[in-house]
Amino acid sequence: MKNIFYKPGDGWVGDTIPFAHDGKFYIFYLHDERKGNTEDEYGYRTSWNLLITEDGVNIKDCKVVLPVGGYDDADYACYTGSVIEGNDSKFHMFYTAQNNYNPKYHRNGRPLQYVAHAISEDLIHWEKLPELTFGADESIYEPFDWRDPFVFYNEEEECFDMLLAARLQGASEKNGGCVGLCRSYDLIHWKAMQPFYNPQSYMTHECPDLFKMGDKWYLIFSTFSEKFVTHYRMADKISGPWTAPIEDTFDARAFYAAKTAQAKDVRMAFAWVPTKRGDSDFGQYEWGGNLIAHEIKQDKDGKLKVKPSNGLINIFEKEITANNIEDVEIKNNEGEKVYVIEGMKETCLIEATIEFYEGSRAFGIGLRQDKDFANGYYLRFEPFYNRIVADMWPRRISGVNQWYVDGDKPFMVELERPFDYKALEENKVNIKVFVEGSIICLYVNDTVALTMRAYSTERKYWGFFVKDGSIRVCNIHMYETK
Repeated sequence: MKNIFYKPGDGWVGDTIPFAHDGKFYIFYLHDERKGNTEDEYGYRTSWNLLITEDGVNIKDCKVVLPVGGYDDADYACYTGSVIEGNDSKFHMFYTAQNNYNPKYHRNGRPLQYVAHAISEDLIHWEKLPELTFGADESIYEPFDWRDPFVFYNEEEECFDMLLAARLQGASEKNGGCVGLCRSYDLIHWKAMQPFYNPQSYMTHECPDLFKMGDKWYLIFSTFSEKFVTHYRMADKISGPWTAPIEDTFDARAFYAAKTAQAKDVRMAFAWVPTKRGDSDFGQYEWGGNLIAHEIKQDKDGKLKVKPSNGLINIFEKEITANNIEDVEIKNNEGEKVYVIEGMKETCLIEATIEFYEGSRAFGIGLRQDKDFANGYYLRFEPFYNRIVADMWPRRISGVNQWYVDGDKPFMVELERPFDYKALEENKVNIKVFVEGSIICLYVNDTVALTMRAYSTERKYWGFFVKDGSIRVCNIHMYETK
């Protein structure tokens, strides 16, 4: 089964828990059927389902491998965690157990969170070990935020360490989140330690992940208080200090809760693209959606960059670009000029090289446009602001006044990527745009990604534009899958 942005037929993809084994990615994920008692009760009784893939595209769906518990169990819902191979030749799964309905697992009306444990010999059939379930050490941590355990072997300390999305006792609500730490020598008995990372900057650090690439260590976590995004930190040693690069993210709002795994020599970051309520561009973002993956590469200075996987590129084998699409120069120093192309496919890959001239205010590619290039989606490059943004028109449902058009929102909120135009050679950007259904994902120079939802699929025009400047577009290609 080939997938660009995978979604199960009977649900949505929540947090991913990737694990590499025998050259394959075993992508466990939280399977949400959205059967909560209210429309805001996402993640209601999520099971762990499993996808197996070598390239992120050709996927085997193994369905449920960790079912939820019953009303009397702590794991009435099974949330995020990790998988590790132990010294006993068994695979150990650590996951978050939470029961929102049984008061036995509540305190002061709030559900407690626990770390639960399961074992397997084949990564598909799992045996729960409920007697090993444990909560937070309340001499250090709060019991309500004790989730997303990530377990790894710490070679320096010769032990197993567990990172958690946690909060310190008595800390502020806004900045009290930390990456908690537990330690074990047998994967059975765990002792709480002082936080692994405590920047006093976020409400929580969800889905922590840790890996080494080259001579650098990287700590990954996701936040929703400052903004919805996955961050990374860098260090020369596993003990830190952990520093934030100027650009410390892999994507924007529509790429959340990323966790990574490396199979062979390829490290991938797997996340989810949130749906929008009502399947509408104007709806609020929801929890869960479609699977998405970026390949992670390391730059010379140690910073991380992302690119599309070879597997994703390779499924677009059939070129459908019209023969009359040639290199084009677009110029207007007094406003906007567009180059319109007819025949955009609902599922496609678009490639192009855009060279911009010094002083150009903005330029980019328009997708799913009407023939006047007035309504549709825009991926816009803005050199003056050192950013790439996603935009659409109309930006909102029309209001009673002409100026009710959200003109005070110059692009889609949180769909913005910093971009260093001065570092470019010859003022050129090479773009790859992957489109399937309601998802558009842009890659620039195999370094930066920007993903968005785009629910209007009926418009069939696309093309390029410039505002107050000049661009030259060449190597224009569109491909579809066979």
